[in-house]
Amino acid sequence: MTYAPDSVTPVRPAASAPRGQPTSPSPTEPSSTGPAPTGPSPTGLLRRLGVGQKVLLSSLVLGLPLLGTGLLLTQGARQDQQRAVRAAEMTEYYTRLQKMQSELAALRASGATTLSASRLEALEQAARGLDTDEHFGDESRTLAEAVQTQVRALSAALKSGSLTRNQLSRRTTELLDGDLAELFHKPARDGGLLTTSSYEAHSLATLTSDVLPGRYAALQGNAHNLSQLFSRVQATQGGVLSSAQREEAEQYLTQGRSALEELGHDVEERLADLPEAQAELAPLLERALSQTQALFTTYAQQLERPRLTDVASLRGAEETALRPQYGAFQAMTEHMAEHFGESQRAATRRLNLLLGGLAALLVLVALVNRSLRRSILHPLRQLTSASEQLARGNLAVHLPVNSNDEFGTLATSFNAAASELRANAARVEQERHEAQQLQNNIGQFLDVTMDIAEGDLTKRGKVTEDVLGNVVDSINLMTEELAATLRQVQDASASVSGGSRQMLGTTEAIQQGAQLTASEAQRVAEQVRLITATIREMAHNAQTSAQTAREALLASQQGQEALQETLGGMQNIRREVQQVSRRIKTLGDRSLEIQEIVDTISQIAEQTHLLAVNASIEAAGAGEAGSRFSIVADSVRKLANTSAQATTRIAGLIRSVQAEVQDVIVGAEEGTREVEQGYRIAGSAGQRLQDIGQLTERSAQLAEQIAASTQAQVSSVEQVNAAVQQIAEVAQRSESAVEQGRSAAQRLEDLAQQLNASLARFRLPG
Repeated sequence: MTYAPDSVTPVRPAASAPRGQPTSPSPTEPSSTGPAPTGPSPTGLLRRLGVGQKVLLSSLVLGLPLLGTGLLLTQGARQDQQRAVRAAEMTEYYTRLQKMQSELAALRASGATTLSASRLEALEQAARGLDTDEHFGDESRTLAEAVQTQVRALSAALKSGSLTRNQLSRRTTELLDGDLAELFHKPARDGGLLTTSSYEAHSLATLTSDVLPGRYAALQGNAHNLSQLFSRVQATQGGVLSSAQREEAEQYLTQGRSALEELGHDVEERLADLPEAQAELAPLLERALSQTQALFTTYAQQLERPRLTDVASLRGAEETALRPQYGAFQAMTEHMAEHFGESQRAATRRLNLLLGGLAALLVLVALVNRSLRRSILHPLRQLTSASEQLARGNLAVHLPVNSNDEFGTLATSFNAAASELRANAARVEQERHEAQQLQNNIGQFLDVTMDIAEGDLTKRGKVTEDVLGNVVDSINLMTEELAATLRQVQDASASVSGGSRQMLGTTEAIQQGAQLTASEAQRVAEQVRLITATIREMAHNAQTSAQTAREALLASQQGQEALQETLGGMQNIRREVQQVSRRIKTLGDRSLEIQEIVDTISQIAEQTHLLAVNASIEAAGAGEAGSRFSIVADSVRKLANTSAQATTRIAGLIRSVQAEVQDVIVGAEEGTREVEQGYRIAGSAGQRLQDIGQLTERSAQLAEQIAASTQAQVSSVEQVNAAVQQIAEVAQRSESAVEQGRSAAQRLEDLAQQLNASLARFRLPG
């Protein structure tokens, strides 16, 4: 599968933030200050290898045991093939030995001391190179050299014609029963014919190397011995056997028949292991056995006769018996050669198959390794390239998924991760834009809050859809409530200022009335003193009582007028004092209203402080974007603390004013009571002056009674004087109380002016 990344869309760097505002890093720029990836250092061998090398190493780890097993199997097959080759070559050697044995047996059976050139050539050809076989051991090579030497000597003797029949028989018998018979056994072991795992091959090798050569040698030896014995008896004794010769012949016959039985038993036993060759070899062997049995029967028939007859035909029968024997032997040798040749070819085929399989396995492992490396390294390189592009900031990279293996899953995960990174980048860009917009909104709101902090309560922040909107809305609401409260405070301050000014005017009028009352009381007191002097003079001058009475009447009338004026002034003073008292009470109620307003301002300051704390928490949660808003929240909190401190000072001043107003109210109430008491005394004095007028009128009529009542009049006038003095004292005390009220009203006006001055910095809406 191939991984071709899509075209890369360049990512523009984020715009620089305004001076003094924090900047957020671009989402596509890799962080150079992040922590380095941690993990185990690549110290191991596997950690230093690449993926291709690891795949090759895994292929070697998996392939080397297979290769070793294949090599072991190939080595075994090679050894089996070499053993099969050696066995096949050894069967050819046994073919030569069989030919040599058959030639020597035929030579011995014929008794000819001369041979044709072809037979001698065949004999020498069979003996030539017997000792050169590379598979021979030392013992086998020694026997082969001895046989080869004996055959060459025999051939030379035959060529020279120096051998007699007996010498030929003896030398051929020594060769057949001696070294040649032993040579049949040794090469079979050296060539591995007897160590094969096949029953058929083992049986063929046993028959060829042991059973047939040995049994044939025994049969042929006994038959040749009988033939030699019969020929000697025929030549020397006229064909009549002596008892010893008969016994010897019977012994040869018994040994021959015993060897024949053993040969038949061995052949039958071995043929059972040759199911394929049995059909071919069994008739030949049976024929050989029957011919040999017939030969021994002929010998037995000769022994039954008292005289041997036709001895020459016995030699021909011996030669006749040799042909089926060596025909079967040759067929056995050929079948063994064919079998071991087939075994050699099978072993060669197995070796070739193993070599071909091993080569195919190596090629397959190489192809699989190459395919695995291509299927792993190619997408891995594509994935690595895409990862590098992604690490460089190319978030538009995409890997096509063309397989369902782990690389397909990894490509799918990579695409999902890249898509998530693109979404994150877009989200971060959007958040950056929102943060930038939030910073702009915070900057605008900072300008508004600075204006609000400077006292312009007409400013309002813009309510946005971000997290700042709720705070701005709350600040706007708080500003509205603060403006309304400050407007109420200004109205109350103006009301207090107007009330204080009215109170100052009222106290000034009361003070003027008190001063007038005091002056009138002094004047009345002076008149009372004059009246007292007049009455005293009337007491001394009873004769002039009429004139004095008229004067007293006039004086009493004036005193009544003065008392009426005093009563009117005191009545005005009582009304003014009562009005001042009511206004002072109204001022006290106003101060209570101001106290409620101050409490409201204090609550607003507490809410503002709490709102500022919440805004600081929200700003801390907003991170760098809310850092400047935390400054606004801190300014709002400081403004709330300043408002709380101002309200606390205002509350203290109001409590002081309330205390002073309460004192003024108490003083005004006492002045009112004293004025009312003086009014009652002045009323009593007026009544007495009326009585004086009546007495004066009567004194004018009754002059005589004036002298008698003069002393009482003096006492009454003295009481009037005392009452007038009390009125003067009450007027003075009223003036002092009015002065205290005026001072309190002046202080209240000053406080209202200070409050107005403090509120003048605030600009209220509408």
